[in-house]
Amino acid sequence: MTEKTRLNSLDNLESIELYQQCLKIASEAGDDTEKAKLLAKLGNIYQCIGEQEKALQVYQQWWETAIKVGDSDAQAKALSGLGNAYQCLEQPQKALWYYQQWLSITRKIGDSIGEGIALGSLGSNYELLGDYQQAIHCYEQWLEVARAIGDRRWSAMALGCLGKSYELLSQYPKAIQFYQMWLESARLIGDWKSEGICLSGIANVYECLGQYQTAIECYQQSLKVRRKIGDDCGEANTWFHLAVVLEEINQESSALKAYENARKLYQKIGFDQGIQHCNDAMELLIPSFVFWRGISKMWQALKSWF
Repeated sequence: MTEKTRLNSLDNLESIELYQQCLKIASEAGDDTEKAKLLAKLGNIYQCIGEQEKALQVYQQWWETAIKVGDSDAQAKALSGLGNAYQCLEQPQKALWYYQQWLSITRKIGDSIGEGIALGSLGSNYELLGDYQQAIHCYEQWLEVARAIGDRRWSAMALGCLGKSYELLSQYPKAIQFYQMWLESARLIGDWKSEGICLSGIANVYECLGQYQTAIECYQQSLKVRRKIGDDCGEANTWFHLAVVLEEINQESSALKAYENARKLYQKIGFDQGIQHCNDAMELLIPSFVFWRGISKMWQALKSWF
């Protein structure tokens, strides 16, 4: 645990204790409006630190209190918290109901921003349930809302989600269409991170279509973008996927170099699973790699004795 993480944890614990004390005072005074505000803050902290079960309990109290005081906006936000907590707990079927109620309230009170967020969350939840057609239906509505309020960043995100859903349905021409629109939007607003992700997404679709050279070109463009913004994790993943494509077209030497680049970056960010995936792929690609890795380990062991 880093010093910053440790301090953040201590801050969260102190905040929880403070809010619980204030909540007790508000409850005893019968101040439901203040109680709702405190429950919202407390629930958000629990969710932030990964205490989803506790977050559920608090969000449930917040929702009930918001209903009691007739605060529709707070009801919508409490429902979103409940849905998010259930999704984090990998219970998308339960999350679904809360997201639907959240969406209903945002539409009732004319909250276009809340409606857009609810539609995006609902679409994501349908994806987890494997219902990609319903996900697409939600993302299409999200795109309409985003365009209506002139939010280009949301429009770009909705286009990306549509591309991903069509990819999951193996409807590759449609996926490319939406990914290309996402790419144009990302470049228009200067969203480099989304541009890198999008290029990798396009590359993956072309790989599925067997158009390997085009896939390689897209991965290479993605690498340039990710390197430019210092996205080590994204660059590592892109190197790995590029290696897989190079292996597909029997360019073993280039594939091995790509796996090595990916492994170096995974080592830099401390992602052990990524390192292992690279090692496994390299062992299958070049049997002699196993021998040389063994020699390297022996040499490191010998050096530790001196």
